[in-house]
Amino acid sequence: MSASNPHPPLDLAATAVRALVLYSLMEFQSGHATTLRVTAEGSTFGISDDGRGHPPDKVLEGTNYLAYIYTHFDYPFAGGRGGPVQLQGIGMSLVNALCSALTLTVRKRDRTLTMTFDNGRLVASDTVEAPNEGTGLTVSCHLRPEVPAGGAGTAELEAWLLGLTVVHPTLKLFFNGRELTAPLP
Repeated sequence: MSASNPHPPLDLAATAVRALVLYSLMEFQSGHATTLRVTAEGSTFGISDDGRGHPPDKVLEGTNYLAYIYTHFDYPFAGGRGGPVQLQGIGMSLVNALCSALTLTVRKRDRTLTMTFDNGRLVASDTVEAPNEGTGLTVSCHLRPEVPAGGAGTAELEAWLLGLTVVHPTLKLFFNGRELTAPLP
């Protein structure tokens, strides 16, 4: 931060973490998740929840929905596309584009889907048919080296997450392995 620019440089790692947390928070707010786990250190971060997980079999324009929303910035705004606007495609594809590596894991009761992206491109997709104790979603990322990361594990990010526990006191929220709880009034 300088005298000519009073704003600190944008920490895209912290911004990406916040975006992913908001998607998981929607699962909590709709009654489908109880716990969010956030890890962040420098340019590596991850978000996990115990919600429903994305629909692994959904298809959009002949392509797997998840592959599509993680790789298409224009969805849902490109012309000729009908149906309701879903903003996941914007946020998820943006986070993916910022990352040199992104792994998406969707846990359903009867299977686990893992998708691996390298520099924004899907490079592997694997489904394992086996029972899971719970359902949910995990996104693990590493930012590209040229993307500014001021350290997503900073006190500012933790303070923001702590604020979520004040607004949502029944949410179980963990940051870097430690449970965050709302401060007593």
